[in-house]
Amino acid sequence: MLYPQLLNGDFARLPRALREFHSTPGGGRAAGTVVVRRDNDLLAQLAGFPPSGENIPIELEVVASEDTEVWTRRFGDVVLRTLQRREGDLLLETFGPVRMFFRLRADESGMRFECLRARCWAMPLPLGVQATARGGEFSWEVDVTIPHIGSYQGVMAPVR
Repeated sequence: MLYPQLLNGDFARLPRALREFHSTPGGGRAAGTVVVRRDNDLLAQLAGFPPSGENIPIELEVVASEDTEVWTRRFGDVVLRTLQRREGDLLLETFGPVRMFFRLRADESGMRFECLRARCWAMPLPLGVQATARGGEFSWEVDVTIPHIGSYQGVMAPVR
């Protein structure tokens, strides 16, 4: 499983909801609601980012193998699918030709994704993506910001 590999000993420090979700064999599903804000409608639309709104239903499905995970996020009618895999000690997330490299940090409150670099094909992108997942026993809060494109914040819980 990808996240236990990347976080090593810090994986055990994660809150229960995040630890269980990221160690479910074959992947997992979660649902919740988010607030979405677009910073630039044109860029957000080109990136496949969902429209702005309050209380937007979100569904997450992760299909995991030993070294890759396919993340499908459904924001109402908008579907965003990415592929995650390990690249050395970093998480590589791809979306079409875009490649984002993250260092994962974990502690008792949750995870932080530090975007170290991003590329579209071979061209560097100024994407300082900021993402956190703060968890508890049964759910977690997600906060994702993509500068110049938009952000979403909300609460997720596993669907069994």
